[in-house]
Amino acid sequence: GSKAGYQTASVTSASTEAVSGGAIETSTPTIKGTTKVGSTLSVSPGWSPTPISYSYTWKRNGKAISKATKSSYVLTAADRGTSITVTVRGTKTGYPAVEKTSKATAKIGYGTITAPKPVIKGTAKVKKKLTISRGTWEPGGVSYSYQWLRNGKKIPKATKSSYKLTKADRKKKISVRV
Repeated sequence: GSKAGYQTASVTSASTEAVSGGAIETSTPTIKGTTKVGSTLSVSPGWSPTPISYSYTWKRNGKAISKATKSSYVLTAADRGTSITVTVRGTKTGYPAVEKTSKATAKIGYGTITAPKPVIKGTAKVKKKLTISRGTWEPGGVSYSYQWLRNGKKIPKATKSSYKLTKADRKKKISVRV
């Protein structure tokens, strides 16, 4: 302090303990997305103070899924019938690292295959060959099987993408199930 006619003086207090960086404010991560094979699940922690570096570990029935370390995860056939969680780890310079795990999803269900109505090509005449144009199915990588039908009933051994019409087909309606 200072005062007219006096020599200026100062006194220093004892030091505090080392100042910590505080704590990262967290909440339990929430998984968003449809719980069906082929769908994408995602997580967005939104912790503070920003910026925070995040790392992710997606788990199937509690076990880490190989290479599933991003903020989103595409469900595979291996996930069907299981539950998925994600563990999020947050780090920031001067702050202790934190880790939180989401609640488990509902059991993962079957994915949906979308398919256009198949089209039969060729002339509907005995001894002529009919072929099927199945169009583009989603997702890619679908395997196909065929069953040709005569008046709605299975034609024995007619399980290829084409069918040669026989005398038994005369005056009958031919269709195919893909």
